[in-house]
Amino acid sequence: MGRNFDCKGKLLRGAIVRKLLVVIVAVASVGSAAGQQPPCRYRSDIAPFVVRATAYLAAGYPHRAKREVEHAIERDSTCSILWLLLAKAYRDVGELQPSIAAAERALMLDSTAENADELLAELYAINNPARAAQHALRALLRDSSLSNRLRAAYLLRASDTVRAIALLREVLAETAAEEIAADLIELCVEHRDTTEAIALLRWALFENPDYPELARMLGLLYAERNQWDSAWFFVRYAFYHMESVDVSTLLGEWLQMVAHSSVPTPILLQTSAFLRERQDLPAYYSLVVAKMLLERSLGDVALVLADALASRRDWGRNDALALCDALAQYGYADRAQQLLEKRDSTTDDWWIPSVQFYLARTYGTLPPDRRLQLLREAFLRDSTDPATLFYAAYYADSLGERDRAIVLYERLLFYDPSNAAAANNLAYILAERGERLAIALELATRALDADSTNPSYLDTYGWVLHKLGRYAEAGEYLERAIALRERPSATLFEHLGDNYSRMGVADKAHFWWQRALEADPSRSYLRARLR
Repeated sequence: MGRNFDCKGKLLRGAIVRKLLVVIVAVASVGSAAGQQPPCRYRSDIAPFVVRATAYLAAGYPHRAKREVEHAIERDSTCSILWLLLAKAYRDVGELQPSIAAAERALMLDSTAENADELLAELYAINNPARAAQHALRALLRDSSLSNRLRAAYLLRASDTVRAIALLREVLAETAAEEIAADLIELCVEHRDTTEAIALLRWALFENPDYPELARMLGLLYAERNQWDSAWFFVRYAFYHMESVDVSTLLGEWLQMVAHSSVPTPILLQTSAFLRERQDLPAYYSLVVAKMLLERSLGDVALVLADALASRRDWGRNDALALCDALAQYGYADRAQQLLEKRDSTTDDWWIPSVQFYLARTYGTLPPDRRLQLLREAFLRDSTDPATLFYAAYYADSLGERDRAIVLYERLLFYDPSNAAAANNLAYILAERGERLAIALELATRALDADSTNPSYLDTYGWVLHKLGRYAEAGEYLERAIALRERPSATLFEHLGDNYSRMGVADKAHFWWQRALEADPSRSYLRARLR
């Protein structure tokens, strides 16, 4: 069945070609009778090749079309129409450079060759936009059709944006196509012609009120112009017509613009009110706005937003730490503790005592016995939490309970081997006690690999080397630690003095011990070394 159908198809195509030949020969005869020289494609020796090539191109057989044209060019290589057909065949085959060469040859033979500039504009658009634009403009000068104007506009986007905008405006006046309007808006925005872009967007939104992307673009454009009332109007319009995921994206864009601009306080207040309504958006956005409110001394409003944030089910420890930190920095540490206590009474989150301990230790909001109670509570709720283990180990070390601190740091590193601070602190304790110095060096190396510019890590590494008797190496790290530390450190000065003393450089040892005593006069034992 397939073969029979194919034969019928070939017969049908043959009949069509024969009829086309009859018509072309008749036209050629009429031209000759009138005493005129017919175009080359109508010549009786070339016309069959032209007809077959054209038919093959239309049917999607560019290889066959190419062969037909090549046979015709062997008979007459001066016919521009043949070279143009060859260029189209090469294009459809996917051979770009031969296609360009053939089209250029056609244009060289006949500067008015129909569709030659259009074809070259299309071909050069891939790797030579400037040449493509030149040919598009030539085509436009010859024929200002809609397609030529569109082609010229898109190819001129980079080299002559003003001309491209003008052409797209003309096209849009004739055909109100959404795609063209969107492209024109984008081009206006890129060209910083926000006035035209806003006018087009308002028209498009009026025609398509259910398309929130238009409102989003309008809002952000108005924000760029610091027209905040209009900006918030359209951003809010977009919010109420978008899915939650898109709202989250737009809110991020909005807050980024608000954070870098002198947005009026009423707009910030309206944004805060919107966030209180929307409990489905990431908590991070509420935190950002709360910080902005605190920066503007709008503490009461920030506390209302913080209260709404603390009541959300998805409020986690990192969000809580960031919010409470921000509140405490602006003098609301007690209110932050109250938020946590209120949260704990309703949700019993395991992380609340550890955050409360952090606040109390950092900002001194609670007495020591209450801090210890919070630490024990945090440990009871989750004894594997790295943050809780770190607080407990650090607290034990500060109380002089170094055996317990070592156990806690080792446990922490079991659950979180990449914790550089814990590795550093444990290495320092072991170095101070002169125990397991090989392990201490490994831990100090791990910390230093994580942050090679941390003065504390450099000091620990140098101090471990000092304890191992590698004084020359130790001195390099201790000096780097002092150079990188912003504030004077009596401990670092004393370590470097001790290291120089071991190296037998008494004058330098005395110099650094003296600096250590000046930084911390309570180290009275240094006076004996200075005598």
